[in-house]
Amino acid sequence: MTQKRALILNRQTTDVNSPALKRRQHHDMHSYTPLPERAAGATRHGATSLADAIEAFLLSRQVSNYTARTVQLYREVLTPFQKALGPSLSDCTTLGVQKYLAALRSRVNGTTVHIHYSKLRAFFTWATDVGLVPSNLMRGLTVKAPKTLPRAVEDYQVIRLLNACPSTWEGVRNRTLVALLADSGLRISEAVRLCVRDVNFNTQTVIIRQGKGQVDRPGFFGRRTAEQLRAWLAVRGGYASRDDLLFCTREGRGLTRYHALHILHQLSVRAGLPRKIGPHALRHYAATSILRRTGDLELVRRVLGHSTLAMALRYAHLSGADVAGKFHRASPLDNLGVPR
Repeated sequence: MTQKRALILNRQTTDVNSPALKRRQHHDMHSYTPLPERAAGATRHGATSLADAIEAFLLSRQVSNYTARTVQLYREVLTPFQKALGPSLSDCTTLGVQKYLAALRSRVNGTTVHIHYSKLRAFFTWATDVGLVPSNLMRGLTVKAPKTLPRAVEDYQVIRLLNACPSTWEGVRNRTLVALLADSGLRISEAVRLCVRDVNFNTQTVIIRQGKGQVDRPGFFGRRTAEQLRAWLAVRGGYASRDDLLFCTREGRGLTRYHALHILHQLSVRAGLPRKIGPHALRHYAATSILRRTGDLELVRRVLGHSTLAMALRYAHLSGADVAGKFHRASPLDNLGVPR
């Protein structure tokens, strides 16, 4: 190219009114990739990157107002899946997904496998809807959820947990945490997010803000838990403002879910229990205790904050003695008054 020709081209592409510059702007505008598609970017060979597709999917969950915990659970499931199946979304096949889940089953229990299955199904449904894959790889693939029943915690175990808490600052806090979880059936994520202002002693309720499903709801506690909460707030110190977290460290930092789990496991060992009891076991305890004393599944549903009775039905597994006793009181023929 001659120097004169280069000079003419340079003027054409820098002059805002030149046809050449307008043609290039038109090309750039129409070749621009929208942000959602860029999030699911391409690999060096032009195939969609699985890692980028996962990030775009997680972003879509955040935009849809999923909780941070739910988004994190999706990430924990999808990250090892991406490492196992390869860098490109085109590397994923139905057979590959089946092999991945089968290998997973050899390492973890059936409940965990079903969690992975449900998260992968959500991811590939989204990928199909936005056009990243031509068809849903999970179509026709099912993994049955194991019908396991919660391991019930017995009364004596809760008493031992409460008695294992010393009269120290931390001991009073831990005893209050155990009492609230066992009495109200709160999820641990709900309990550690409670603020001082959320406790209402007049109605013996707590306000659970942005609980599961991003729904505010009331939680309930009894007289003994109210006494324990008062004792904890007295020990915690008058410096606590209403906006401070209810459960915290001496430094004022809020307890995390994992810190609370560690506390309960330590108390289980100190109490000499046959197994470590976690926060969800205490939630099960609250549900089964209420059900045994009332037989009211709707009450269990409302106390635990379930949206339907389906989850509450899981707690309707009374012991053999309970079933026998209830049957003898409800025997159709015994209550019919048929003469012997």
